[in-house]
Order: sequence, then C-alpha cells, then structure tokens
Amino acid sequence: MIGALILVALIFFLVIGLPLAFGMALASVIGLFLLDGNLIIMAMQIFEGLKSFPLVAIPLFLLMANLMEVGGVTDSLVRFATSLIGHVRGSLAIGNVTASTLFSGISGSCMADTTAVGSMLIPAMVREGYPPAFAGAVTAAANIVGPIIPPSILMILYGFAAEQSIAELFLAGILPGLLLSLIFGLYAFWVSSKKGYGSMGHRFSLKAVAVATVRATPALVIPVLIVFGVTGGVFTLTESAGAAALYALLYALFRGALQGGVDWRGIGRAFFRAGIDTGVVMILVGASDFLSWVLTRSEMPEAILSVLSGYSPMVTLLLINIVLLIFGTFLEPAPALLLASALFLPLVKSLGIDLVHFGIIMIVNLQLGVLTPPVASAAFITSRIAGISFEKQVRALLPFVGLGVIALLIITYVPAVSLWVPSLFAAP
Repeated sequence: MIGALILVALIFFLVIGLPLAFGMALASVIGLFLLDGNLIIMAMQIFEGLKSFPLVAIPLFLLMANLMEVGGVTDSLVRFATSLIGHVRGSLAIGNVTASTLFSGISGSCMADTTAVGSMLIPAMVREGYPPAFAGAVTAAANIVGPIIPPSILMILYGFAAEQSIAELFLAGILPGLLLSLIFGLYAFWVSSKKGYGSMGHRFSLKAVAVATVRATPALVIPVLIVFGVTGGVFTLTESAGAAALYALLYALFRGALQGGVDWRGIGRAFFRAGIDTGVVMILVGASDFLSWVLTRSEMPEAILSVLSGYSPMVTLLLINIVLLIFGTFLEPAPALLLASALFLPLVKSLGIDLVHFGIIMIVNLQLGVLTPPVASAAFITSRIAGISFEKQVRALLPFVGLGVIALLIITYVPAVSLWVPSLFAAP
C-alpha cells in the first residue's frame, strides 16, 4: 500500500512539473515518513547510490563525446557514410542511418547524435528533394541506436543498478543496435526508391571512399579502443573512458593545429557541458537509489512479483515491455531506466531471465519512447531542424516506431541476438 502511494505521489509531482530527480526524492521522503524512517537515511542512501567507482566513467564518456564534436567528427563520419552509397537512389537516407550508426559508437547519446547528424543531413536531404518530415523521421529513428551500441551511459547506469558487467552489456548491445539500423535503413531505402526521393547521387569512386575512410579513421578508432580494450583486459571500463577522453582531447588539439588554430573556446565549452550533464545524471542516480531503497522497504517489488508470478516468462516479458513502452513515452530514458530497474529487477531475477539480456530489452524499449509523444524529445529536435510542426513529425515517425517494436519483440524473444556476442568473449 505504501509503495503504491509513493508511485502516486511521484506521478503527481511529475504532472505539476517538478523536475524528475526532485520528484523522486520528495516522493521517497513521503514514503520514508510513512515507514517511520529517519530523514538521515535520505542522505545516507543518496551518498551510497553515488559511491560506485564505475560511475566515474560517465563524466569521462560525456567529455569524450563533447570533445569529438569539437574535433569535427560528425562531418568526417557523414562524408564516410555517403561515400559508400552515394551512387544509389535514396543515398542520403541510407547515409543518414549509416552515419548515425557510426556516430553512436562515439557519442552514446541519442539527443547529441540527433542534433549533430540532423543539423547536417536534414537540410541536405531537403535540398535533394526529400520531404522534410521524412528527412526528420529517418534522422530521429536512426539515432535511437546511440545508447544501444557502446559506449552507452544507459548501460553504465543499468549495470550499476543490476550489478552486472558493463563490458558484457556493451558487447550485448552491438547486434540489437545493428538490427535496428538495418531495419530502418532498408525501410528508408524502400520508401526512397518507391517514391523517387533524392537524386541518384554521384558516381561511385574508390578514391572518394579511400579519402573519406582516412579522414574518418581517427573517429572510428574510439569504439574499437573501448570495446576491445575492455574485453581484452588491457584496461577497465573506467580506464577505457579516461583513455577515450584523452584521445578525443588530443584529436581535437591535433585537428585544430592542422587547420590553423585550436578551438580553445570550443574545448572549454566541451568541459563545461560535460560537467553540467554529469551533475544532472548524478542527481538522478542518487535520487533513484533513494527511491529504490524506499520501494524495497515498502515491499513494492514483492507486490509486483505476486501479481505477475502466475504468468510464464514469455507473458511476463510482454507485460513488462508494455509498461516500459508507457514509461518511455512520459520519461526520459535515464530516469525511466533507474525507476524500472527498482520495480522489475526482483521479478526478473525470480524468473531466471538473464539480466544482461533484460538490460538490452529495457534500453531498446525506452529508446523507442524518445520517438513517441507526449515527450518524443528526438521528434522535437528534428521537427525544429526540419522546420515542420511537432505533430507532422510524429506522424512521419509512426512507421519507424512500428518497425522498432518488431525489432524489440525479436530482441525480447530471441536472447541470442543480445547474448551471442558476449558469449564469444566469455572465459572458457
């Protein structure tokens, strides 16, 4: 009963516009008083929630992403992607998906990817004859793979909440992310071919591909450095984040020197943005850990377990997917993931579902939420860049959301999609 009151209070605070972290903390305080707890517990739990060494990787990955933007990585990746398929109908649409997939291995942030890639490719697609709504829809959908393909802030948060290997989560996200990109790319190509969107592009040139590959190689090194460095035992996840951030700084300095001047102001802004974003994430982590503690003491997870215990794992996963899709439409992925972890992890553990697999299910689920109203943050960004209404952008996104749900069901009920790559690196 107390757990239900805590959730009702949280929903009320969100409805009246209270920032999520403060809403979570305030709802937890109410629950704490109902449980006759001491307010000192709040400070203790928030501190305990932040006292985890793997969380140090978050500001370092955020810094890396911001520094790579200063280094002009977006332009080099877009040119590399379009050089490969610039000779076919719909090349810019396919190049958009390809560039977004490549960029996801560097940024790990859906909003950052959508803004960076969209600001370049949406105007270019419109000039080539693509409808603005379709150009925005391709961009928004393609960039939800950002937190699915490593590195991923969401995976670090889930690994912290579920006490799972973050390196294994990174590996588990590779195939699901590529699956989504493949489905969206094929659909974009089919629509472009059917409706005659875009020109036939330029003739294929090995020279152009070679030049674009050389320019993009420094950026493409980042995901290789992180994934193979961690799985190969060269360094830990946190050390890999530090190495990636240092690499990004050196890349920005070197590229600036070659172009006649280092963008010191841009580098300063990168550090500033990383600090602000880190503060936001850490406040959410601390508040969510406090909320998780209060919900556990109120026996809310046990109540959920008793309600769903009569169903098979397949049906339970379907019900959880439905709840997560609803979560994703109202909440940003990071807080939604932390809240859902507190609610569902005890149930998932009791059913014997692999927690790495479940983590990928959660992340894919919540990423689909950035495409669907009322929040639909990715759709909001692309509608602004494309110069169209939010409602028109959401309508153009509906086919992509449907395809994303199909991919989600495949990922949910075919565990090998998530677990095959980690199994290749498992100790014999």
